[in-house]
Amino acid sequence: MKLNYLIKKLEEIKQKGFISSIRKGPTGIGYLLESELGLSETNISIPDIGGRVELKATRRNANSLITLFTFNRSVWKIKLKDVVQKYGYSDASGRISLYTTVNHKIPNSQGFFFEADPIKNLIVLRNISESQSIAEWSTFVIAGKFMIKLDRLVLVFADNKTENDKELFHFNEAYLLKNPTPEKFLEAFQKNEVMIDLRIHLKPSGAIRNHGTGFRISEKNLVKLYDSKQQLLYL
Repeated sequence: MKLNYLIKKLEEIKQKGFISSIRKGPTGIGYLLESELGLSETNISIPDIGGRVELKATRRNANSLITLFTFNRSVWKIKLKDVVQKYGYSDASGRISLYTTVNHKIPNSQGFFFEADPIKNLIVLRNISESQSIAEWSTFVIAGKFMIKLDRLVLVFADNKTENDKELFHFNEAYLLKNPTPEKFLEAFQKNEVMIDLRIHLKPSGAIRNHGTGFRISEKNLVKLYDSKQQLLYL
């Protein structure tokens, strides 16, 4: 798909006005846009700008967070099962779960917060009840992962409304974002614009089920991570 063709397709989708979602829940917006574009995955091949580009759709007035990526490998300093058993809660399915969003420096209701250590180049997950760190991520590794996964991003905004218990979307603004920098990404941590989601529970067998620690940012702040912003679809 060439960039001009993508712009044409987005304009055609915009002209349709509000379109009924074909999947309920928070992922409905992305699934609908992919379907309208004739895609089966969340990235697009756009050879005239250099290859594959990530595609994300967002509700214009939502305060929800976008997951940039997940990363857990070799980061835990305390046994993960012990963390869940100590700080988790019983969820609706009766499992011991730990699903929580963690901010920079400000402890959440479960006592979790993270710090940026510029000397050791680490993002450190802590809890007010622990003297040692719970997990540590290299800033070089996570900034590199961000830049590889989201080097180029098409971000599409939509107005939404609900009719007859169905959500409808009007896709009407889009940007091509390029050239993210590690400096902007790490600065977003310091400004509390990037947050961390823990998504873990214990199976009935007692084994850990980790859905991946998500690094997330609000939709309105996503554009701040990039040096280049090209508007593809005008409101």
